[in-house]
This record gives sequence, C-alpha cells and structure tokens, in this order.
Amino acid sequence: MRFINIPPFEQKIEIPDFEFFVRSRLNQAIVIWPEQALALIGYMGWPNDAQARAASVDIVRGWPQGSTSMPPRLRQIQFDWAAVADIFSLHYDLTVSGRQLHRGGPSIGKAIELAAAQSRTKGMGKANLWNRWAAYKDVAHLVTAATIICADAHARAKVKPFGAFGLPRDQLQPLQIAMLLPDFVLSLALFLQNYGLANCPHARDEPMLDPETLWRIRPDMNVSEIAPPVRKINQQGIAILNARRAGNRGKRKHRETTPISG
Repeated sequence: MRFINIPPFEQKIEIPDFEFFVRSRLNQAIVIWPEQALALIGYMGWPNDAQARAASVDIVRGWPQGSTSMPPRLRQIQFDWAAVADIFSLHYDLTVSGRQLHRGGPSIGKAIELAAAQSRTKGMGKANLWNRWAAYKDVAHLVTAATIICADAHARAKVKPFGAFGLPRDQLQPLQIAMLLPDFVLSLALFLQNYGLANCPHARDEPMLDPETLWRIRPDMNVSEIAPPVRKINQQGIAILNARRAGNRGKRKHRETTPISG
C-alpha cells in the first residue's frame, strides 16, 4: 500500500457551490495551492518514475517565472489521461446503470470494449487502450478527476466565458485544472479511489484498482468526497456489450454527459 506525498490542505475543503468555486478560481487563473498542485501533477504524469516526476515538477515550477520549457511528452501524456478517464468513467457508468449484471457486471475489459468502439480518434484501438490503462492505472482516480472537471469547465465556459484574467476555453486542459483546482481534483479523486477499491457486488473480478500499487490519497488530506456525474450508456453501447464474447478485450460507444451540478 502506498500513499501520494502531497501536503495536506490547511483546513477541510468543502465545495457546496461548484459554479462559484470553479469560476472564482478560473476567472483569475491564480494558483492558490502551489505545492499541492505541483505534487499532484507529478504523480498524475509520472506515477512510477520518481526521477522523471521530480524533473518534470521542477520544469513546471518555473512557469510562474516565465519559463516556457515543457516536460517531455506532455501532450501525449494528457492524451493518455483522456483515454484512462474514459475507461474509468465507463466502468462507473456501467455500475451505476446496473447494465450487464447478467453478464458478470462491469469490468475494465467491457469499458475498453466500449471506449474503442466509440472513439473516432486515431490510436484508440483496444491494444493501445490496454497499454494506457496499464501505464496510468495507479493514478487513474487522479487523472479521471482532473479530466471530468476539465470537461465541466469547458461546458461552463461555453455558456459564459471566464473573466478577462481567466483561462480561455481553448486553453483549458486537465493539467491546468490540476494546477488551479487541486483541492477539487483530490475531492473527486477520493470518491473515485474508494469506488475503485470497493468490491463490486455484481462483478466476477477483483476491485478495478490494485490496492497494493494504487497511489492513494492520504486520510489527512482534508478533502471531502465528491461524486462524479453519471453518463447514460445508449442502446448502441448496450448492443456492443451484448455482442461481446466472454474473455474478449474490446469495444466502446457514444454516451450522453451531465455536467457536475451544485
């Protein structure tokens, strides 16, 4: 069992009003919790390479001083995060919807099956998705949380842009969300962590996250759980899963999203 080494917040983080919380941070684009944010980004991007993690965090630390250096492969890393977040979210959607109970319940294989079938992006085949999941599964709760909040921020900016000093919509990425809203990311990630470690009552397999290798959020972080929105799996996705043979690793589908409310 291992825990992320992130300094705890000074007081308990409570987020009763998501709209006010998100806009107050993104309207100004000021990093309130730099040490927590930098450490969070390090684990998200380089979960099992301590040397690369430290070097990359040092690069990001220089950004407020005007540095334009970028950690290696950062664009690809964020692309990988999106794939991992989709897999995690689809697993959660299957659990909450109660779909596939007669076929053993949700699983990573089924989530990847749906993800691959639905995607129109090059490089999102089943083999690549399995590789991305293997690379980031120990921080899947963190990258999924940042990706969900990023999507929510995009939806809010589309309705009403953030302030003159805030980030433009086209610059909103999971990394910027982790920098500006690390407390929100960790609150959502705590829920996802507990979900991923729980034994699904309908699944044949072990918990979706490995309790031995997962980078857990420490109990003293001073964050409260926040549940993610549930996405509806449509009939196309159900047909894909129903056609899936047991043991196959494979496809995905389109689903509707509901913004985080509050």
